[in-house]
Amino acid sequence: MKRKVIWLVLSLFVISAMLLASCGSSNNSSTTTSATTTANVDTSSVTVTYGSITRTYGMNDMQTLLVSFGYGGPRNQDGSVNKTPDYLYTAIALNDVIKGAKNSPGVEPVGLVAGQSVKITGADGYSVTYTYDQVINGNFPTYNIAGVSTTPAPTSATVPLIAILYWANGNGLGTSVGPFELGIIYGQPLLTDASNWVKTVYKIDVISGS
Repeated sequence: MKRKVIWLVLSLFVISAMLLASCGSSNNSSTTTSATTTANVDTSSVTVTYGSITRTYGMNDMQTLLVSFGYGGPRNQDGSVNKTPDYLYTAIALNDVIKGAKNSPGVEPVGLVAGQSVKITGADGYSVTYTYDQVINGNFPTYNIAGVSTTPAPTSATVPLIAILYWANGNGLGTSVGPFELGIIYGQPLLTDASNWVKTVYKIDVISGS
């Protein structure tokens, strides 16, 4: 009789241990799934922040800012080219997005100032941070339409403009890279490193100098 009782107790203990192990495994799986799930973001607009100041620009809002035009495209690290660099982009200079409009000032009405930097983030989590000098003066390696390194003679057409792009040849950019993309454009077809481009931009953060 004692052996039967002991066997029953041991059986219940084993079953309980198996149930607890099963519950523990389920919890770990749920945590892993949660950790790897990317939160959905609204890419129909761009939110610009500086400290406690926030501005949000949809397509209609963007088109009230000072418009710029230019050519450009990203060159991959292996030298390949994914975009046609003779697309004429319609865009807003990054600094003008920070300034805002005259009748509706942005997060920094005078634009980026010395010592500040700006971080641009895309819906896929990729981000690029530009310094004040890069935004104002620009100094980027350039490539011709075949992806070969080139240093064109300095003219007004070779001055880079970091900008939020929203049209290419008069058409929207499409959901794979747009509706807003950060890129570098020029007055003539030139490529820049793909690492400087951010697709599906939804967030811009102005960062104070240290």
